[in-house]
Amino acid sequence: MHIHMRRLLAATLLLLLGISSLAVADDSADRIVLETAAQAWIKAFNARDPGTLVALSTQDVVLMDPSVASPVSGREAARGAWGKALAAFQGQVTTATKEAVIVGDIAWRISSLTHKLPNGDIVSRGQSLEIWKRVNGEWKIHRQLSSSLLTLPKLSPRPFLSEPILDTPG
Repeated sequence: MHIHMRRLLAATLLLLLGISSLAVADDSADRIVLETAAQAWIKAFNARDPGTLVALSTQDVVLMDPSVASPVSGREAARGAWGKALAAFQGQVTTATKEAVIVGDIAWRISSLTHKLPNGDIVSRGQSLEIWKRVNGEWKIHRQLSSSLLTLPKLSPRPFLSEPILDTPG
């Protein structure tokens, strides 16, 4: 009986290790697909393509920006906000993922943002917190809180002494 228990324990451990490695493989694949969707979104933003931005968002997307008084809700409102922002926007935005967590069909992503003018001058640096939702097998932006993607930033000296520096590599 003692040998039978060891075999059962060994089989259980092997099963758990197998399931664990499958979960990691799925998580890794999901992260790649999520990052691909995030880069497609920023590519559409830089191409000034609000139609693609809308296609990469959920029906009930919500955009929040500190420079806008109230959140923008729904695809058509988002299309309008993105269209207005893109009409005044110059240069390109780059993004780098700082953290991505996937739980089932929901993911959140924290990224750094850098806005450069066509001549290469950096206009601003900021952050974005995005919540993504898997819809029909595709990752879509569901909630987005960003620093000044909807309006051009007003530059001020940084950092303020009381302000933590969150957008530096590290």
